Amino acid sequence: MRILIFFFLLSFSFPLFSQYKFDYTWLMGLRPSGPAFPQNCMNIMTFGGDSLKVAKDSFNSQTFVTNASISDDDGNLLFYSNGCYIKDANNQIMQNGGNLNPGIIYNDNCPNYGYTAVDAILIIPIPGNSENYFVFHQAGDTFNIAPFYRVNKLYLTEVDMALNNGLGEVTTKNQTIVDEILVQGIHAIKHANNEDWWIFVTRLNENIFYRMLLTSQGIVSTDTQLIGQVTYNNDGGQYSFTPDGKKLLKFDYNNQLRIFDFDRNTGLLSNYQKIVVDTSEFRLQTGLAISPNSRFAYVSMVDKLYQLDLEAADIEASRVLVGEFDGFDYQGFPVFFFTMRLGPDCRIYMSALSPAPYMHVINNPDEPGLACGFAQRGIELPCIGNYSIPNFPHYRLGTGYPVCDSSIVYVSSGYVPPPTEKITVWPNPASHEVHLENNVPSTKPSTLRLFNATGQAVRQWKMSAGQLGHVFSLDGLADGMYFWRLERDGSAVGSGKLVIVK
Repeated sequence: MRILIFFFLLSFSFPLFSQYKFDYTWLMGLRPSGPAFPQNCMNIMTFGGDSLKVAKDSFNSQTFVTNASISDDDGNLLFYSNGCYIKDANNQIMQNGGNLNPGIIYNDNCPNYGYTAVDAILIIPIPGNSENYFVFHQAGDTFNIAPFYRVNKLYLTEVDMALNNGLGEVTTKNQTIVDEILVQGIHAIKHANNEDWWIFVTRLNENIFYRMLLTSQGIVSTDTQLIGQVTYNNDGGQYSFTPDGKKLLKFDYNNQLRIFDFDRNTGLLSNYQKIVVDTSEFRLQTGLAISPNSRFAYVSMVDKLYQLDLEAADIEASRVLVGEFDGFDYQGFPVFFFTMRLGPDCRIYMSALSPAPYMHVINNPDEPGLACGFAQRGIELPCIGNYSIPNFPHYRLGTGYPVCDSSIVYVSSGYVPPPTEKITVWPNPASHEVHLENNVPSTKPSTLRLFNATGQAVRQWKMSAGQLGHVFSLDGLADGMYFWRLERDGSAVGSGKLVIVK
């Protein structure tokens, strides 16, 4: 009898593990042109079964900063959007899926590469309906006074996947939900009943949050809450709910880290805190993500990545620098840090603030300090990432399943990336000579240039094609801070700082 019960439970539970995989397909790529960048090349990250596969497909679709996609319960791609159009699983513009976000900025004609607002689109399955989806999206306009680019509307578009032979059709489009100047970013969390959704946006230069309740009947209420500090400047940044749904966080440079407690039943925020992370140098582009266990917040600031313990008695004092930009360039673009997202495999992925075929990865985000395992360029992509990472809520909250599955492991899906060029300059500080080592032999000659603190070039050395290392004399150079740059064909392939002390 026990064996029969076991097999009954197994047969009942097994299909459930194939559900709630709405965020299992990520698409990113294209835009840059020129011989150095592959064209018609889209990165496809698929979290399926027990593996993450990274592959490419050659079709003329593009994603930029604004990016969202949705898969069915089994993780099969249904449709995606870059804020300008909605494309189906066959990479064709869905019926009635063009011309999203009408407005002044693009004269009703979005560029093919997509919209430029951070997390400004989000796809939510309509509660109790397996075929219909709401797409929330923000539109931007330009102004002749600062801030020159502003998000000025929240729109709603509906997709019915039962139409057009299962490829879907946009049934309503560009319905105005909020007609105000807004902060970039749409964020959502499950209601305490684990069926309905709370949708949030924030008014710019105000401390007003708009919250909408989405049920099987559609949006049944839209309310506002006045809390926290005024959100100045449209600096992007990111919002994130903790995976347990108990807190809402927002980080950007001007306003730093803001933390609110959240009641999933009422949709109300409370217990506002402001945490100063780093104001030492202005950083326009920033990112935010929360660990799967909801304990650690990660904030990126172009060249720095910090971890903060949300359970610490003094959150500000818990700050730990867990990553710092290593100076790596791709085709002359520094592969800086940008926006982040918790993946279905319990890792946090970070887009590059550059057109580069890489994603940075926090491999163990539930671990404190450096044990979090941050890896710069932890995944090499077959195509340019194009500043892009899709926006997802925590779909599995309240479903009985964990927010992510740590058993998913990365495989290359047959794609073998070229070796990563790593350039090391040592010792640092240096006295009389400095060594340059390159792990990948170049087929072309290189030039190492040295600049003083004011940016004046003070020394340069030539390296022949094929060299893996060289020793350079520092004779005649005064003590101080210098900057080095390795150039090839007129483009920087590496850069960094060098201190000379004799």
